[in-house]
Amino acid sequence: MRALLNRALYEFVWWLFRPFNGLIRYRTAPHPLAESLKLDPAKPVVYVLANRSWVDYFVLERICKDMGLPKPNRTGSNFPTPERAGVVYMPALLETRVRNTELLQLIETGVATRSFDAQIVPVSIFWGRDPDKETSWFKLIFADSVQAGRVRKFFIMIANGRNVFANFAMPLSFREQMDKGPDSTTAIRKLIRALHFHFLRARTAALGPTLLRRQVVIESLLGSPVVQRAIEREAGTTLTLEKAQAYARKCAEEIAADYSTASIRFLERFLTVVVFKRVFSGIDVRGLERVREWAQQYEIVYMPAHRSHADYLLVSYSLYHAGLVPPHIAAGVNLNFWPVGGLLRRCGAFYMRRSFSGDRIYTAVFRAYVDSLIQRGYSIEFFPEGGRSRTGRLLAPKTGLLSMVVEAGLKQTTRKILLVPVYIGYDRCWEVGSYAKELRGAQKQKESAESLLKAGKILGKSYGKAYINFGEPIHLQDYADQKLPGWREYFAANAEGAPEGFKRFVNDLALENARRINEAAVANPTGLAAVALLSSPQRVVSQDEFVEQIGHLIWLLKGNPYSEHQYIPETAPRTIVESSLPIARIARVPHAWGDLFGIAARDAVALTYNRNNIQHLFAIPSLIANLFRTRLLLSDEVIVTGVRALYPFLRTEFFLRWATDETESVTRRWIEVMVQLGLLTREGERLRRPDAGDPAYSTLAMLGRVLGETLERYCMTALLLAEERRTHQELKRERFEEDCRLMAERMAILTGRDAPEFFDKALFRGYLNTLIEIGLVTKTGEQGLQVDARIERIAERSQELLSDESRQMLLQLLSRRKQPESTPAQRGGPA
Repeated sequence: MRALLNRALYEFVWWLFRPFNGLIRYRTAPHPLAESLKLDPAKPVVYVLANRSWVDYFVLERICKDMGLPKPNRTGSNFPTPERAGVVYMPALLETRVRNTELLQLIETGVATRSFDAQIVPVSIFWGRDPDKETSWFKLIFADSVQAGRVRKFFIMIANGRNVFANFAMPLSFREQMDKGPDSTTAIRKLIRALHFHFLRARTAALGPTLLRRQVVIESLLGSPVVQRAIEREAGTTLTLEKAQAYARKCAEEIAADYSTASIRFLERFLTVVVFKRVFSGIDVRGLERVREWAQQYEIVYMPAHRSHADYLLVSYSLYHAGLVPPHIAAGVNLNFWPVGGLLRRCGAFYMRRSFSGDRIYTAVFRAYVDSLIQRGYSIEFFPEGGRSRTGRLLAPKTGLLSMVVEAGLKQTTRKILLVPVYIGYDRCWEVGSYAKELRGAQKQKESAESLLKAGKILGKSYGKAYINFGEPIHLQDYADQKLPGWREYFAANAEGAPEGFKRFVNDLALENARRINEAAVANPTGLAAVALLSSPQRVVSQDEFVEQIGHLIWLLKGNPYSEHQYIPETAPRTIVESSLPIARIARVPHAWGDLFGIAARDAVALTYNRNNIQHLFAIPSLIANLFRTRLLLSDEVIVTGVRALYPFLRTEFFLRWATDETESVTRRWIEVMVQLGLLTREGERLRRPDAGDPAYSTLAMLGRVLGETLERYCMTALLLAEERRTHQELKRERFEEDCRLMAERMAILTGRDAPEFFDKALFRGYLNTLIEIGLVTKTGEQGLQVDARIERIAERSQELLSDESRQMLLQLLSRRKQPESTPAQRGGPA
């Protein structure tokens, strides 16, 4: 009788649900669903739902129908078959642990039947994306909950039916799981426990930890010991106790996010309909499935490259679409303007000043806030570079915020921290025009409502695709075990400050993250076209040569991949050429012997940004090609020696992944790939470059020019240091870096290069740091430098890597740089 009533109630609910079925809007993960699950059609499927809910079952039924998956059926006392998939509720499985049920008997029968196997697919269905939160009665009624009864579930369906997310886990083999245990009872218990923890972790990954009201967060910050100590130190010096407390509250109000899933949903729809659909032809995301797995086991800290204001929008947008909770994002306080500031704050942004300037109270409040995010298990995102790259290269990382995150992560013991590097790239970055102006000396435009309105003009232009690639993560605690001995004991003792070597550890961690970002580089069509075109004489190339050179670049990357996470979206050279023409503004010039492609000087500056995104991928083969600039034949050993001499500088500038002691093996691998592609040939014990009439010679020359400007800067630095050493005058670092910049600027003007990045002072600072690290330059005092005699030989040899024109110009600039400008009278003219 009970079964009959239950069946009648089920039929009634099913008919009641039918009018709403067509109105429900859902998303699924992974994507594409059927291809990702890879279900075996010869084996039965058993879906395991997290909650005992007929509504969840109806939604699962619709999703399976839409996606071409086996249709679920209520299991009852029947075994699932390949033609009839089954459904089990997790609460029913948990019930088998305390009493004997019909379901337990069915499972035990399956265990005993050795020929039986099934594919177990855990499915979590979320109505809305709200985590638990202390809030209004409306939320208490309409927010999804694992404790919701049938009546409340009806209201939840009404309120959130257009925002349903279904998370499918990878299938488990029933037979494999049963064979793991010593007996059937133990195996069943282990499987149920594993499923239970999976659903808990899946819920945390999709919704995040419980949210506290912003005012509660602020009060907890003000009451934290670190903030109280800072207030006490400042009180009685420049501030009264009341003023110090008021200032601390002001800092907390300025910093703290006000996370709202409703705002995130609004921004997601706005970006989808108004912005991304008009600006980008697509958003290509790689590695999301791995992130979904990590999010169920770790607390994630995302550390992306920073190239555009679109970066943080794209990362959160992509994570939300994949069914993951968007992170709390460290944003510059310059973005806290109306109306953007409040919206971003409600979407998880917490604001930080560019400089803390010795402000103890602000520093303490900010540190306490970072600690609270880590302690409560929220994912975080921040940009280690500290600002957007104006050149397209990764900037040297800043370690202030990273230091706080690392310290907070190592102190807590609840959950392991995973640092995830994220490569972000664009076919065309929408700020590239303003970057070029800033590099020429223009003032950076302050973010404001007015600038936001002006930025609306990008909506009428096409910027190609955006690319996101999640790289190889760093397990913080494991990395600290290797690089920071004694950290566990130090933090376990609740000692103040940081353990010995902590600063160096954080610096190494920041550099490792930068290298892993570059490991995940995306060689997109515009980037490949930029490498080939900008490395051609006068920035003009014939169509056949253009296609051939891009093909060689692709085969170089395929022949010796930079890393397993490197990604090439398009591998057909002609398609790459055609797709990059309108985005990169490459002009096609018809000609009877074949079309030519070229780019104007102004557009070439913008295109260098794309080249610089992936220039590091070709650094070693380009250096090898340059060694053949003045020589026809070279031995492998000479090439290895030449690369080894310059590799430390390349590694610093491009954040290359290989350690210095790997230089030889890496170089030899590149040599073999270049031989296989016909860019070099073996002639006895030596390597030979192609003859000038050979098409391969053109590609080798192009490849050499990829590092042309970089090698000119290296040579410039060495020549200036050698000249300074001969003068026996005191060498001051700041003046020397400025001399390098001025010399590069003058060379750029004289050669007609419209490339402000060529004389970027930060690059020369990096070269000097590398020279100090390898012992060719020694610090003397606070700003003084002492140059080793070996620099003269290096300056001489470095000229061999340059063209005759560049070498002659550098020597002329060097000989004239200290000559005082004569007056008209001294020249014999009128005074």
